[in-house]
Amino acid sequence: MRSIFAFLKKSPGTDEIIIREAKPDDAQGIINVMRSVGSEKIFTVSEYFPMTEEEERDFIKRMDRKKDMIFVAAKGKDIVGCLTLFRYYGGRSPKVQHVGEIGISIISSYRNQKIGSRLLEFAIDWAAKHDYEKLCLSVFSTNEIAIHVYKKFGFEEEGVRKKQFIVNGMYVDEIIMGKFLTR
Repeated sequence: MRSIFAFLKKSPGTDEIIIREAKPDDAQGIINVMRSVGSEKIFTVSEYFPMTEEEERDFIKRMDRKKDMIFVAAKGKDIVGCLTLFRYYGGRSPKVQHVGEIGISIISSYRNQKIGSRLLEFAIDWAAKHDYEKLCLSVFSTNEIAIHVYKKFGFEEEGVRKKQFIVNGMYVDEIIMGKFLTR
């Protein structure tokens, strides 16, 4: 696999979007993405990302890159999306070392450009090479586009937590999805 994915036709004067592993210098860009998506109040449980730039920078530096990873979608110097892949339950138990949990956030103006698909493709390949056997995630039942993308990549619905959240005054189910990686 190539170490970097470039996609979207490059127009004169524009930068292509690159998918790559996060670096400490991406900290503020990742925070901006997380805060932007959280402020929409419709896709994530958390509506505010609490870490400072320095805390996020330190987190990226200390991350165990054999099992945990953050991937970013970068357009020039700007981070427009990110995917986290961490051991389930923070890897605190030997019972979950084979399972990775995924979360994806993309700035609204960059959605529907296959960035989520490229992030997933990169993460699935990385996880398979790092001895993960299963990937899991949860998604709001109202996020139909994300559910469609996850299914396209082989994630299957494993369960539903009914009325788990209230979004804009309405109950929303949490869909639990998983994908087994083949060797």
